[in-house]
Amino acid sequence: MIAPTAQFDGIWLQSRNYAVVPLNSQLAGRISEFERAIQRGVPASPDSHRHDFYDVELENGWAYVHVRDDAQTVYLVAYSCS
Repeated sequence: MIAPTAQFDGIWLQSRNYAVVPLNSQLAGRISEFERAIQRGVPASPDSHRHDFYDVELENGWAYVHVRDDAQTVYLVAYSCS
């Protein structure tokens, strides 16, 4: 299970057993960076308008993701370079 743990105004995403799926084929090249980040754990800011959606700062940019605990999947919705 992805562990959303309270940490200031965000949460901590960490999991080794969730699939990471790009919602767009153009995002496929960003999957490995995001997988490495959630394997070691990464702070995330919840979207105040959408349940289980988060902004995540990565080494080379920002990811917008949707976490589906019931499917053990994280969907990479969007990515923006720093």
